[in-house]
Amino acid sequence: MSTQLPLDLEAADRFSRDNFIATTELAALMGVLLHPDQWLSPHLILLGPEGSGKTHLGHIFADTSGGRFLTADDTRRLDPGALEAVTYVVDDAEDASEEALFHLCNHVQKTAKQLVLLTQNQPIAWDVHLPDLASRLNAMRIMTLPEPDEDLLIAILNKLFAQRAISPSPDFIDYIARRMDRSVAAAQKIVTELEHYANGRPFNRALAKSFFEQNSDLFDADM
Repeated sequence: MSTQLPLDLEAADRFSRDNFIATTELAALMGVLLHPDQWLSPHLILLGPEGSGKTHLGHIFADTSGGRFLTADDTRRLDPGALEAVTYVVDDAEDASEEALFHLCNHVQKTAKQLVLLTQNQPIAWDVHLPDLASRLNAMRIMTLPEPDEDLLIAILNKLFAQRAISPSPDFIDYIARRMDRSVAAAQKIVTELEHYANGRPFNRALAKSFFEQNSDLFDADM
């Protein structure tokens, strides 16, 4: 099954569709997300762990549909009377304003648009205080994003190093991927630190091992 792994890059276009890496697991999910005419309702939840690509996918959907991307903080400043007739995406939805989410749910239904909520937690664990919002959340379709596996991490690392014109050896990448936390954020931090740490030395397994020994806080403690 073909998929796209989103990368959270440091460039201004880090959330663009061009920064997806072709993989095998999220093709069906992407197909559903980008074809809201096939949704059963105007509301959708993307659920997944940190680093799984929720934010990137949310930006792609907002850009593709001409909608608005909101952070949880944005929702606390949202004026329900000034909502536009566009799609909305809310990141970290579990921390968003309940009143804003309730108004957004109703608004997109009235305007024949869509609302996508991004979260790390099942809605049942959000501790929602508005009963009407809770019932709407419980009725929403949930699509789950998996945690990046080792193959995806290798693809991420190669992409990040290539953007810096660095060509590590395969055993270097393998050594890092087996030990790092499984997230895009961890890959970004490790690549940045390694670029400074190398100081002109070749990016081989010996460098990776030395870097790991001196920076164990950047890696999975269980590895």
